[in-house]
Amino acid sequence: MLKIFKQTIFFSILLILSSCVKEPPAELTLSVSEVILSNIDGQEKILVASNGKWTATVVSQWCTISPMSGDGNGEITITASNNTSTDQRSVTLTVISRNLTQTATIKQSFAELELDRYDIQFSKEPYTKNITITSNTKWQLEIPYDAGWITASVLSGEGNREVTFNFSQNTGAERSAYVNVNFSNTYKSLRVTQERGKNSAPSAPALKSPVNNLTDANKLPTFRWSTSKDPDNDEVTYRIEYSPTQDSWTYFSTLKDSVYNLPAYLDDNKKYYWRVSASDAFGGISYSDVYTFTTGTKKSYFDGQYKVAQENTLGTTPSEILFLGDGYISEDFEEGGLFDKDMDEGIEHFFSVEPYKSYREYFKIYKQAGYSRDSGVKQTDKSISKNSKFNTDFLGGSSMSTNTDLAFDYARMIPGVDNNKLKTLLIIMVVNQNRYAGTCWMWSDGKAVAIVPVSKSTSPGAHYRNLLLHEAGGHGFARLADEYVSSANSGKTLPEEEKVKFNNWVKSGFYPNVDLTSDVTAIKWKHFIDKPGYGRVSAFQGAFYYTFGAWRPETSSVMIQNEPYFNAPSREFIVKRILTTAGLEFSFDAFVDRDIEKAPSQAAIMQTKSINPLTFVPLAPPVMVE
Repeated sequence: MLKIFKQTIFFSILLILSSCVKEPPAELTLSVSEVILSNIDGQEKILVASNGKWTATVVSQWCTISPMSGDGNGEITITASNNTSTDQRSVTLTVISRNLTQTATIKQSFAELELDRYDIQFSKEPYTKNITITSNTKWQLEIPYDAGWITASVLSGEGNREVTFNFSQNTGAERSAYVNVNFSNTYKSLRVTQERGKNSAPSAPALKSPVNNLTDANKLPTFRWSTSKDPDNDEVTYRIEYSPTQDSWTYFSTLKDSVYNLPAYLDDNKKYYWRVSASDAFGGISYSDVYTFTTGTKKSYFDGQYKVAQENTLGTTPSEILFLGDGYISEDFEEGGLFDKDMDEGIEHFFSVEPYKSYREYFKIYKQAGYSRDSGVKQTDKSISKNSKFNTDFLGGSSMSTNTDLAFDYARMIPGVDNNKLKTLLIIMVVNQNRYAGTCWMWSDGKAVAIVPVSKSTSPGAHYRNLLLHEAGGHGFARLADEYVSSANSGKTLPEEEKVKFNNWVKSGFYPNVDLTSDVTAIKWKHFIDKPGYGRVSAFQGAFYYTFGAWRPETSSVMIQNEPYFNAPSREFIVKRILTTAGLEFSFDAFVDRDIEKAPSQAAIMQTKSINPLTFVPLAPPVMVE
């Protein structure tokens, strides 16, 4: 028993003594504080010095470590996936042993590529050049598909490399290209420029007009010649020269077009010589033959020049109309030429029907020139392209457009025509095209441009006269509404939203010839009902493109099938506008006394009877601009 007691005391003393022995302090160091990895196949090692257990961590998707723990001294292998971006990336390695922590920054380089030069310039001769690529990644050359004159010894590689470029001889114009070196979704560019080859002069221009030895030539001739071809595809400019003696020449240079109009008249009855040279920017030049012509006394309009075709003889202030032409080339503007003939014919057409015929003395008429490059105008619906002054266009059906802003600009060249005058000046855009169509563009402030082709058609309602009366006399000046029913709306009632638009334009002074009521005691033209001589006037349903919901005053008029006849309310409105502009008081009784044609003429009646309503295509609705 005593023995057991003594053993217990002995082991207790040993336990107490052992608990008094202290553990040595922790030690932890890393061999480096920063590790640099290459962007391709990056791997490095870092040493861990420790007197105990440790753990290592790195939070990354592109970087891994092995091992992640140890006891005592050890070695950690750091491995990174390839970095093909152009941005450096980094992460922190953390090692912990007991109460100690050590860190190291791990950085991985990015993809880099440089060329020893980025620009090569050389002569027209064949040329070879070595370019050094310094890179730490894969790369690929891209030569433009249209630069077959450039070849390279290699088209792809990795790391540093010398590439040999070969450039073939240049026999044409100066040429250049960019060769791209693509790497890691980016690129560096090498610009290559080779001087032009032997310069070749453009071909000699061939003179067209005035023709050689022409006599009685216009004092404002239009010079035309053929375009020149340049073997090197250089831009060609022209220099036109003329002279009465050939000792000294008057010239106009750097012309890009093959047509030229003089800025001033030549002398009467004088002989002139003329020629044209074609040149490029590199000294190449060629000359045409020398032609001669002798002027007479004939003159032409200058571009933008206007003439007064008719002065008003009644009224303080005239109603004014400007006749412009589109699709007329400069030769057409010879006095008495095609432009004058078409405009004068249009003027006579306008005043061929009442009430314009009886009130012609209240009008002032202008004619103004606008040179077009081509004869005729664009026809988009037929894929026909033309270069005309006002860019008039046939859009399909009978719809047309024109550059109204330019038309207003030309009108403002006339003294006294300003933005305010444009609200009362009717512009008639006569189009040098034999085709049935027409559209009037109208603004709520009163501006109007009536587009009218010079149609030669003999079909009823399709002639130049019919188109002009409808678009210019009806819409443009009288501000009338169309009275026909369109095929798309046949059998339909005028919708409420269209009624709202209609009434808004009525408030602006438009549409005196259509109403939305059939009540003859309230309709716009009620004062004509039962008036002696006006038995045609009543309320006829079917107008403003719809079968129902709109009424017209008479069965027929110019606003239905283009017949040369304005119904009574339309005539009244026309006269009222003429007299108001003239500063005179309008009297309905005086209007009736002077209203000499109260029904369609026999010719108008025959035209109406000869029209087939199933095949007749009415003119397009006006374009109403608020």
